[in-house]
Amino acid sequence: MSKTKLAITFIVLQIVAVALYPPSFFDTAPQAAVLPPSILLLLLLALIGVNTGTLDPEAGVRSLNFVQGLNIIVRLMMFFPNLKLKTGQWDIALLIMQLVSIGLSWYLMVQFNNYPPSIYVFTKKEAR
Repeated sequence: MSKTKLAITFIVLQIVAVALYPPSFFDTAPQAAVLPPSILLLLLLALIGVNTGTLDPEAGVRSLNFVQGLNIIVRLMMFFPNLKLKTGQWDIALLIMQLVSIGLSWYLMVQFNNYPPSIYVFTKKEAR
């Protein structure tokens, strides 16, 4: 797989890991609707920082690692309090999506260390 395709795949997987919530979750916890956009904003800022030269690639990967770690922590904090519906039944959709998202974030954090940080730089450097 080429460097660009690999980076785009990782970026898409990061977005999926952050945005993976069942719609019914936001009915029971409307305040949680702020979480995915704010974490996606952090992800976007890290990618913009790497491609504008504000962050060097290593700092960008550390920032992406931070975002995925934050996603794991937030999901663990919301896991048990929201696992049962008001009817007393288990929210199986939330359970599955939380576990998949935590696993995906963990996988991405491991993969960040297996590839060079420069794969997230999409801009070409101008010759001086």
